[in-house]
Amino acid sequence: IVDAGLGVPSEAARCLELGAAAVLVNTAIARAQDPPEMARAFAEAVVAGRRAFNAGRAHIGLKAVASSPVEGIPV
Repeated sequence: IVDAGLGVPSEAARCLELGAAAVLVNTAIARAQDPPEMARAFAEAVVAGRRAFNAGRAHIGLKAVASSPVEGIPV
């Protein structure tokens, strides 16, 4: 559970993408210019982060590998 230092929804999403079970957010919402909107943004971000974690990311290689077919493409 991540309990400190989250300032924007994208940071919360990243925590969930990396496998955190949950995030606790207070100051980022309480001090936002529009706290209800910021709370909604955090809610959507953590759902997206968890879905990304559950989906499983593609393998990260050490070098670039083409993933699109090149046959039939004029050069």
